Amino acid sequence: MELRVLPLTPSPRPATALALACLVASCAAQTTPLAASSEPRPAPAPAPAPESAPAPESAPAPESAPAPESAPAPESAPPPLPAGTTVLQVGDSFAGALGLDLGRELEAAGVRSILKYETATYIPTWASGEQLPKYVSRYRPDLVLVTLGANELGIVDPADRIPKIRKLVDRLGGRPCVWVGPPLWEGARPDLLEVIRASCAPCAYLDSSALVPGLPRAHDRIHPSLEGRKIWAKAVLGWLTEHRANDGARPWDLIP
Repeated sequence: MELRVLPLTPSPRPATALALACLVASCAAQTTPLAASSEPRPAPAPAPAPESAPAPESAPAPESAPAPESAPAPESAPPPLPAGTTVLQVGDSFAGALGLDLGRELEAAGVRSILKYETATYIPTWASGEQLPKYVSRYRPDLVLVTLGANELGIVDPADRIPKIRKLVDRLGGRPCVWVGPPLWEGARPDLLEVIRASCAPCAYLDSSALVPGLPRAHDRIHPSLEGRKIWAKAVLGWLTEHRANDGARPWDLIP
């Protein structure tokens, strides 16, 4: 009997079993998460913070413009002259040259003006005569203006007049007073006027030569012209206004 050797045919079962196993494993991987490792993973290093851009430099504040200088306050006008008061003017021809126009200025301000003068007269005459006490008693002036000395500028020793100057001032009875020096003309000596300035207290002294330099003169080149008289009068009125003590006890008290 002849024996045949048949080739072996592999059984499909093992392959089928293997395929099933692979399928089951694949499904488990998709549905079951992997167990976490027992060793903790190192935390990732934090990302470096982005470098902040440098802050823009602030623009310098604009320099403020300097405050404009305030304009000086305008000087307040002096108060008006004391209306209803009386001013007595006495003296020589220069008193007459001043007194007419000054009297008009005073009257326009409501001040009564009395003018008493003699053309050729001297300090001793008014210091010893009766005119001055009579005028003071009659008019009771609030202010006395004395314009004397022009006729005596050439005396040898002006200091001889000091006692007479003081006696004349005493006869005013302590009233506010101003000795108005005559404006010197070319060639006139000032010595006597300096003596009067130093001796007439408590009267104030008004230096007309400094107040109205270059005063227009009349034909005699001594007395002021008509224009010069007006200039002199306005200047004296301004001086009186500036030198009157507004807070004085009497309306014509003067600033020392």
